[in-house]
Amino acid sequence: MSTRTVQLVGSDEEIIAVARAAPEAIAADRGLSNRLLPAVMRLSRERRDFVSGPRDAIPVPRRSDLGTGSHDRVWGTVLTFALLAVVTAASMFLPPVRGVVVDIEIALPLVIVATPIAAVLLVVVGLLARRASPYPAYVGMVMTVIVAVVLALLIGYRMIVGTASRGVPFTQEQLGLWFVAGGILLVELVALAVIFARRRGSATSPARGADARADRSRDDQALRKEAVRLAAFRPDAADAAALSSRWNAALSAADVSDETRAQGRRLGPVPWLVWAHFDGEIDVADRR
Repeated sequence: MSTRTVQLVGSDEEIIAVARAAPEAIAADRGLSNRLLPAVMRLSRERRDFVSGPRDAIPVPRRSDLGTGSHDRVWGTVLTFALLAVVTAASMFLPPVRGVVVDIEIALPLVIVATPIAAVLLVVVGLLARRASPYPAYVGMVMTVIVAVVLALLIGYRMIVGTASRGVPFTQEQLGLWFVAGGILLVELVALAVIFARRRGSATSPARGADARADRSRDDQALRKEAVRLAAFRPDAADAAALSSRWNAALSAADVSDETRAQGRRLGPVPWLVWAHFDGEIDVADRR
């Protein structure tokens, strides 16, 4: 079925004036009126909803969302070093792995160096990640959450066993200081995961955007097909003369331009009524 629409000639007021005269002419054929008018009112409501719907609701992916740019590579690199620093510091508090214990002379300097580096780099990543693209942000969020969970488990483990761990023999004072530092790192990791989660949800993927545009296109085509179908309605042969007479009289009495009147006679009351309501930007029913 064709979906070609008809552009009515005249101002909004002229189009509405002629459209209001159409139902009176169509009433000459009671059967046509009963079938057509409810369908036209329904089409009018659906078309107005479609036209007035926010076009911004159709997500159009920004260029930066379609791939990993240089900015994403920068914060991704900083995040990698930050998480490595967190893991390096936290691993010194593990229980013995296969009986291997790191000497306190090695473990303590590693913790002292890696912990502040991790704290600073996590802050830097948090600042950079506010412009992260959605998919890289998702990857960063997953990595950050994994490290945060591992760190929380190690803090909990050391809080339970304290200096009784068979791992690196830290003193109670050293453990206390690291609990504070580890807590700060944990808070930073959680905050960073939240930033990533917000960036991930701040844009719609290209696939979803394409689906939304396709849905809107299908809605438009369906409305156009319905308008074409309704505009093709014709009166019964027995009532055609009376309907035509009423329509010509209404057009002659209407305060409209000659171009509008001529198009009205050419189209007839049914197509005019349908296409006036299909416009979607003028409300035939509410204009007074």
